[in-house]
Formats: sequence, structure tokens, C-alpha cells
Amino acid sequence: MDSAEKTDLSPEWLASRVAAMIEDDCEIEPGENLVLYGLDSIAVMTFSSELKQMGIEASFEELAREPSLDNWWALISSRL
Repeated sequence: MDSAEKTDLSPEWLASRVAAMIEDDCEIEPGENLVLYGLDSIAVMTFSSELKQMGIEASFEELAREPSLDNWWALISSRL
């Protein structure tokens, strides 16, 4: 994983991070459920841990509840 700092976080960073997690080069629709792209619970848990290491509290449950780029960015940006 590329180590990002809080100041590096952006919707573009999130989109590239999610693209790496699902290992697909397709264009991800920001409002689309990421499970449809093959995102699994292990990846969500790992991402939650990565965010925590950056000082952003986003639990697995919060991320898994509405897994889309739009929802995740709203959650992350509200805690920056």
C-alpha cells in the first residue's frame, strides 16, 4: 500500500485505492455499490485498518453499510 497522509486524501486517492482493492481496471461509478465490482469483506476490513493508521476512525460496519465511493468519501472527509 502506498502510505498516504491525511493531507493526501482526496476523492481521487479513494478511487485509486478502491480500484487497487478490487483489482479491476474498469471505471467505478461513484454512487455504485462496490460489492458489484467484486469488493469483499476482507478488503473492507483491511481498508478500515489503513484508515485507522492514518488517524481516521471508520469502522468495518460503517464502511460495509454503504460501500460506494460517494458514501466512503463523505465518511472519510467528515473525519479529516
